[in-house]
Amino acid sequence: MKRIIPIFICGMLALASCQKKNAPLFRGDYSFKTSGSVSMDEIVAEGDTDEPASYIISLPNEIGQLEISDLGNGKDSLLVVMNTMGGEVVVTHAFCSGNEIFLRDFKKNTLLFTSDSLTLRNEVRVKASGQMYEDNTIILNMTYDGEAETNEHLYKIHGNDIRMAAIRN
Repeated sequence: MKRIIPIFICGMLALASCQKKNAPLFRGDYSFKTSGSVSMDEIVAEGDTDEPASYIISLPNEIGQLEISDLGNGKDSLLVVMNTMGGEVVVTHAFCSGNEIFLRDFKKNTLLFTSDSLTLRNEVRVKASGQMYEDNTIILNMTYDGEAETNEHLYKIHGNDIRMAAIRN
């Protein structure tokens, strides 16, 4: 009986040391899908009496691969590479604390809407943070901000209900 207790304690310590902490928890390859919507509010010139137009636009779903690598600097710093199907690659840094990840602000192109005669693609600034769930799923909450010009009208773009779900491959 005296031998069982030390063996049990050693086993429990070995299992506890295998738990992932901070950066290693997020490190890996993921498949992702992003969805949400943005508002487009017309910016009217000073003195213009026309009522500014305002639209809510659903973003097309984006899918792709997400790679998160440890920067190896002894801190919880990460390199995040998003490769969206269709060609765009975004690289940014992140840091983590517990099961939360915080991405450094980055810029990306987004397709707001298309029609037979109009396609609006523009660059937005993105803020993102999220959490790890069950050691294999990251849910990022994202905010898009930017401006777009079409048909001689200038619009402010804002969206704060954009979600990315990334599942470890």
